[in-house]
Amino acid sequence: MAKTSLDAHVSVDDAWPLLQELSTWEGVAEIEDLRNATHDSKGNLTGFDFKFDTALGRVNGTAEVTAKKPAMQIRGSQKGLDISIDVVLRSPNPSSVPTTIMVDVSARATKFFTRPVAITLNSLLNSAIDEEAQKIADRLS
Repeated sequence: MAKTSLDAHVSVDDAWPLLQELSTWEGVAEIEDLRNATHDSKGNLTGFDFKFDTALGRVNGTAEVTAKKPAMQIRGSQKGLDISIDVVLRSPNPSSVPTTIMVDVSARATKFFTRPVAITLNSLLNSAIDEEAQKIADRLS
């Protein structure tokens, strides 16, 4: 798991709607071509389709999203590889600035033959977690 946190000049109230947009997530943890977003009755993102390049080739997957302000969890599983992205927004008051953005990204093999891919991806994520978190923070500010 790769974890980090940073402060962003945005309130939780202003950041939350942006977390519901696919453009905020494009490229985070190497997922791309996000499409077919689904939302619940409150407008919270509940899922989307994506593509992901691995050593085994391009993977098409579906992500499930659990969102309850101020936390969002994205889970995608495909071809023996689980990807998770957790984002939590923290602030003493939902309308105050700054907001601390905590990001946790990981990959896990669910099959023996995908273990090297998960190890490689986790290594990449560990070395790039600050960049991944900054991508999210920049898109929320």
